[in-house]
This record gives sequence, structure tokens and C-alpha cells, in this order.
Amino acid sequence: MVRLILICLLIQSAHADIFGFGSDKTFKSRIPALTEKLQKLPLKTDPGFEETFNLTVKELENGIEEEKLYCSGEAADSEGKVLAPDQKQLCFRELKKSYIEAVEVIFEAKKKYLQLLHNEQQNRLSEIQRKLKADIEKNF
Repeated sequence: MVRLILICLLIQSAHADIFGFGSDKTFKSRIPALTEKLQKLPLKTDPGFEETFNLTVKELENGIEEEKLYCSGEAADSEGKVLAPDQKQLCFRELKKSYIEAVEVIFEAKKKYLQLLHNEQQNRLSEIQRKLKADIEKNF
């Protein structure tokens, strides 16, 4: 029984190394850091928020494009290393996962921002209505 478990473990570790899932991953993606930066961005209705949000999204899009080039083997990383051909599929999987997560974070942040703007506009409209009713009551 112990032999069977050891054989399974050896096969599993060999399988992981064959397909490039070993722990020797050297490329450090900046997409998760940018995604986290977007998540932590304080939600405000001033123009500064929108500018910061748009710049961060643009930086995220540029990072994704750079990583696409790296994963395809067309460009080197920051240390000048080119991705090995057998690592391309794993690289693209990781990039896809990060990309989907980034899109979700962008969508949620934009949705919350639009809801905040909408609520603020509704509050202003309610205040205008209240003042208008008070003026009508006062004048008649």
C-alpha cells in the first residue's frame, strides 16, 4: 500500500514537471498588483477618482498586452529572459485568469461609481423638489 502511494506521488510530481507546472516560475506578473490597486481605489465623485481609475485601467490594459507578447515568445520580460516554448500554454492560462479577474474588478468598480453618481444626482433632485415645494407653499 505504501509503495502504491509513493508511486502515485512520483507520477504526480513527474506529470507536473512535464507540463511546466513546477515551482521554477520566474516571471512576475504585474496584473494582480494593478487589479488590487483598482480594488483599493477610494470611491469618490470628484474628477480625480475618474482620472485615477482611467489611468489605472489603461496601465492594466498595457500590462496585459505586454504579457501577451511575453507569453507568445515575441518579447522578453524585464530581466531579458524569453519564455520557453513549453511554458507558453501555462503562461496564457495564467494571463487569461488574471485578465478575467481584472475585467470583473473593473466592472464592479465602474458599477459602484455609477451607482454613487446616480444616488448623488437623485439626492440633488430631491433637494430641488423639496425647495420648490417650500417656495410654492410660501408663495400661495
